[in-house]
Amino acid sequence: MIINKIKNIVDNLKVMFRDEHALFRVSMGLKFALIPTLSLMFAILLNYIILRVTISTLMSFENVRDFVIVDILYLFIEKSVVDIIPWFILLFWILLILGMFLANVVIRPFKIIGDYCEQKVKGQTVSYDPEFVTNLKLLSSFSEWFFSTIDVMKEVGDIREVKIPEKYKRIHQPVFETSFFLYTSLVVTIATALTAILTLYANYEVFNGVVEVVREFFVNKAELKTFLVKLNEVYSLISIFIVAFNIIAYLFFCIYLYSKISTPAFGFFATMRSFISGRHSNRVHLIGYPFVRKYTRSLNKYLDELERSALESNKNAKDN
Repeated sequence: MIINKIKNIVDNLKVMFRDEHALFRVSMGLKFALIPTLSLMFAILLNYIILRVTISTLMSFENVRDFVIVDILYLFIEKSVVDIIPWFILLFWILLILGMFLANVVIRPFKIIGDYCEQKVKGQTVSYDPEFVTNLKLLSSFSEWFFSTIDVMKEVGDIREVKIPEKYKRIHQPVFETSFFLYTSLVVTIATALTAILTLYANYEVFNGVVEVVREFFVNKAELKTFLVKLNEVYSLISIFIVAFNIIAYLFFCIYLYSKISTPAFGFFATMRSFISGRHSNRVHLIGYPFVRKYTRSLNKYLDELERSALESNKNAKDN
């Protein structure tokens, strides 16, 4: 029974890794979740440096022996690693799912086009309804106009060159999609907030662990207060640095993610624009974007069928 379950899991994983769409989602999810991992590693490094400085300070007291180092290191490991690991694992899985969700959303406009074209090729009666809220406004708005125009021409049995609306004529490269960055910014804000909370919690635990030891060796209360205030300022700076690191890292992630979809989006748009302008032999050819390959094939098959219909209508017009 257990062997069969394991076999089913392995088979499902094999199927998933053959699905380029699924691989894209997993890849983006892992990259999205690895950013806080790097930031926390950076935080551990900074905490270690502060720990060494604190140890050096404490070793200057005559009543301090080598066992202090062991005690502080023990507290550091216990408070900043052991206590944080469960929360870190939870955060990692949350961000992994969030990243996969984001990847699925940005690729959805291609899927809607691909599914529509595939159903049309099969002869099914289906309407093209792009989502009202989309992260690729240009592709969604033009594809809606394109498919509705094609449907009208197919009804009258005459697929011919159509005048392109002016707002689509002067676009010769990927455009800046404000909605994409607004949407991803919302997701990034959630991820940054979660990472900031975990970072603050980790620093709080480490700070308390160090304070427990420091209090044992500062006889002068005024000196203790001054030292703790300065130490707290340092830990606050660490938290600020980590949050800033996350914001910058996620900004680069957004740019990277947009670069992955802007070119395919423009490829779809430019091909449909060329086709309806009369260049019926044009097809989508994208190299290096396997996650939309399935949808480009569906669109190309749909255009192949339209081209055959256009040739037949032209032939009939000449015969008449």
